[in-house]
Amino acid sequence: MTCYSLDEAGRGTLAGPVSIGCVSFSLTTLEKIRNGEILKGLRDSKKIPEPKRIELRKEILKYISYARVTFVSASFIDRFNINQAIFYGMNRSLPSGSNPTQKKIFLLADGNYKLKITKPIEGYLSLPKGDDLIPSISAASILAKTYRDEYMERMDTKYPGYGFAKHKGYGTEEHRDALVKLGISPIHRLSFCKFLRSGESEPTLF
Repeated sequence: MTCYSLDEAGRGTLAGPVSIGCVSFSLTTLEKIRNGEILKGLRDSKKIPEPKRIELRKEILKYISYARVTFVSASFIDRFNINQAIFYGMNRSLPSGSNPTQKKIFLLADGNYKLKITKPIEGYLSLPKGDDLIPSISAASILAKTYRDEYMERMDTKYPGYGFAKHKGYGTEEHRDALVKLGISPIHRLSFCKFLRSGESEPTLF
């Protein structure tokens, strides 16, 4: 049986995609992680300073058996809602071509989800705070967050003035003030920005 671990980044942001990380380690590698030989300091990516996250990502990619990060766009989130976007991203992040004749698959995921997986799996465990408790979920969390953060830094150049490089799309006071001033960009989630609506006028598009 092969175990894949999943986690997301950017669930609650006002802008940008939600990012889904999926990883798998060999049993030998997992044993080394448990023994503290490699990948020391794995935990919830939000609790790790950015330089350390980047350092850990390099090490994760060195030891990983499988890794994939999937972005699901703001427009998809607006159309189908954030949970459906996360499930879609999870399905896209798993290896393609899975079928009952291949190795059985078991999933570990952060959160408290009833997962909607379209590919054949043996089962799953969705664990609250799993990204802080299970090293492989922590690794998925780090990949999801670091690649999403880098994407939002690129969007800061494409759509200047919002401060994407600083807040990564989260609803900080700075970000909300910029939205009032500049209006909504193409990467904003309209369904998450309803607070902008007033009786006087709708936000303008960038």
